[in-house]
Amino acid sequence: MPTIGDEIHGKDIGRSGSSARGIFVWVHCPVCTEERWTQKKSSYNPVNNATRRCSKCAIKLAKQFRINPEKAALEGRI
Repeated sequence: MPTIGDEIHGKDIGRSGSSARGIFVWVHCPVCTEERWTQKKSSYNPVNNATRRCSKCAIKLAKQFRINPEKAALEGRI
């Protein structure tokens, strides 16, 4: 089993096509702790490559409606 932060080329984990040349990193989701291989973010876009949300948790977060009460009051929405 890989450890968090391990890097590997896509062809070594069975990827094909253009993703076979990419670098993948073993990450875990901070919400559900699911571990998986995902493509490494580039160095000019420094996202934490050790903890990234899985697609299920990211969709749950995107569906939550959040409102900033101070801003809404200033705009007359509350």
